[in-house]
Amino acid sequence: MLVNIQFLRFAAAMLVVLFHEAAHLRATGHEAGWLFGFGARAGFAGVDLFFVISGFIMAWTTQNETGPADAWRFARRRVARIYSGYWPFCLLALLVFAVTDPARLTRIDLPGSLVLWPISMPKMLIPVAWTLVFEMIFYTAFTLAIAVGGRRRAGLIGVAFVVVLALALYNQFIVQAWSPENIGRRSLAAAYGFSPYLVEFLAGAVLAYVLRRPGGSALFGWGLLAVGAAAYSAGGWINAEVFDGRIGQGYFVFWRVAVFGTAGVLIVAGLVRLDQAGISAPARFSLATGGASYAIYLSHTLVLEATRGAGLNAWLGGRPAWLAQATFIALAVAILWTCVTYYQRLERPLHKLFRRALRV
Repeated sequence: MLVNIQFLRFAAAMLVVLFHEAAHLRATGHEAGWLFGFGARAGFAGVDLFFVISGFIMAWTTQNETGPADAWRFARRRVARIYSGYWPFCLLALLVFAVTDPARLTRIDLPGSLVLWPISMPKMLIPVAWTLVFEMIFYTAFTLAIAVGGRRRAGLIGVAFVVVLALALYNQFIVQAWSPENIGRRSLAAAYGFSPYLVEFLAGAVLAYVLRRPGGSALFGWGLLAVGAAAYSAGGWINAEVFDGRIGQGYFVFWRVAVFGTAGVLIVAGLVRLDQAGISAPARFSLATGGASYAIYLSHTLVLEATRGAGLNAWLGGRPAWLAQATFIALAVAILWTCVTYYQRLERPLHKLFRRALRV
């Protein structure tokens, strides 16, 4: 178990929480402050960190698995993990929106949302679950790689990375597929199947093969981590100053991946090298919060919607800015604590039930 990667999963989830809380804070009419200001500029890119981590973990944990039997076992493990953690929050979403926004329930594609079929984000029951659709696509591709790749899998993944990167460059600079004029013409299959986000998954997978043997000093690991963190922070500045805060929109997906995907690869590489050098984040905290990161990610927008519907945002609008900021910080801590408790007492047992049902 790479403890530092678990800590990064926690950090990535909380960055996304800060991003969405920043929007709710702005809705109260108050200034964001430095913490939520950073969340507004760069918090959404916790998703990019998740994509790199996911590709890395898949390749790292399956390096000795090969052939159809191992591929089928891998697929069942991923299905058990994804849906055991996802479906309970689908039920919560139905309850929350039934109270706060009943009209929304008439616009969603419930079957597509439940199975994580590629659908447009406005039709997703839980809006942030669009990332899980990409996860399922990559799980499917990786299952095939395990089944047929054999000892050639590392090379196959490397070739796939080059091909997908070349397609991203072609779509960006030759056919301009992500421009405002063309993005609406793309089919959902093309939008998901040829998305630059797949570069992040594959970059993480390639990184797993590069780092499978310990190498370099702890100083080298710290250097990679520092450069990656600086690149991530610079990405927030680039978003605000170059893209007017809109790099997270679909028009700029290539640049988002180029900026934050690169930072994510450096951060993951640095943390893994530090783990290999015996330098890790606090293990108990990292394992608990990293394990809860899935619940944090899926639940936080529902919590924010529920508190908004209960009148919290309106109430904070007439209070001092410091109180509004402190309230959302406290809410983030409450989400973290609740999700850690949920992960330990409910999510893990439910995951075991799914594994037994799928005979994993």
